[in-house]
Amino acid sequence: MIAKSKFSKYLLYALGEIILVVIGILIALQIDNWNTNRKEIVRLNSILNIVKSDLVKDTLNIKTPIKTYEEKNARIINILENGVSNSSLDTISELDIANPKALTALIVTYDLFQMQNKGILLLKNIGTNINYEKDSLITSLINSHSEYKLYFDEDNIAMNKLQTQNIENFEKYPWFTDWVLLKYNKDMFNYFYSEDFQKKTGRFSMYSLQFLDDLKNYDSISKAYITLIDDRLNQ
Repeated sequence: MIAKSKFSKYLLYALGEIILVVIGILIALQIDNWNTNRKEIVRLNSILNIVKSDLVKDTLNIKTPIKTYEEKNARIINILENGVSNSSLDTISELDIANPKALTALIVTYDLFQMQNKGILLLKNIGTNINYEKDSLITSLINSHSEYKLYFDEDNIAMNKLQTQNIENFEKYPWFTDWVLLKYNKDMFNYFYSEDFQKKTGRFSMYSLQFLDDLKNYDSISKAYITLIDDRLNQ
């Protein structure tokens, strides 16, 4: 009985030691997981700061194309609605040929827009133990960037194609060389105030208005995301 009692005590002691070791291991694993998650959160916040910086740059860079297309379409609408009187041709001379009102470059120039993507690429490629698929902000940032990249790629291609077509159309006229050299040519200006040019400006306006709409929407959503990222980082 004494031997059996000693064995029972030894067994209980051994089990207690095992339990303490297991508890110690579990605590160590929990601390390690906590440290890992904390490092991943710090890493994520660093990337979110880069995404925010990219968005801030985009909202600054986007101002120029928005202004350009707003001004172009305002002039185009004026041409389509009011036309240009023949007397306007008499006011054009070699001295003011480069005046924007002469419309010599209205439908053959355009502004590109490319989004910053450093932060988004880091966000897409971040390999962590945290399940970011359930993070609505990260998912929304990635999806929005992919969506607008597609829009702007299509807009840039369409505007470039339209610009090329318009220049090729100008090449058919005898005054093309004068147009390239910014030399005064009365026949050239007669064309710029013709019905054919009005049709081309209308077509240009259709494409540029879509581009302008995409630019303004992206500008608005970028500013909203900047606020959301700030809220996340300040938590």
